[in-house]
Amino acid sequence: MSTERGPVVGRRILIVLLVLAAAVHARLVAGTGAGAPLLAVLDGLVAIAAIAALVLVVRRADGPALLVSAIAGGLGVALFLVPGLVALAQGQSWTAWLDPWAFGALLLDAMVVRVAVFTLRRDQQPSGGKS
Repeated sequence: MSTERGPVVGRRILIVLLVLAAAVHARLVAGTGAGAPLLAVLDGLVAIAAIAALVLVVRRADGPALLVSAIAGGLGVALFLVPGLVALAQGQSWTAWLDPWAFGALLLDAMVVRVAVFTLRRDQQPSGGKS
């Protein structure tokens, strides 16, 4: 019984995190719009990926759905880190690191990756094995 409870709770947490991540990325699209159109488009794509992962987790909640969730979260983490690291490497400042919405999206995306991977691992364990 305890081996089955982990994946169920993980999926519930993942559903909440995906809803929040999609909402925060949609807010970032609305907030960045004309200032950084490329980042707005990329945030929109991450929001769409989070919604797609959410639909898969709600419908099937199997290994591929959890993997899609982890990938969507990874895209969100990369969207936060890569532009900032590129700007720093070029000697420029990157003020998005101080934006609470962008940092919140990073935290949510990182939690999506972590919960999806651990739920996937827990789901793939044999029922008789140790946890």
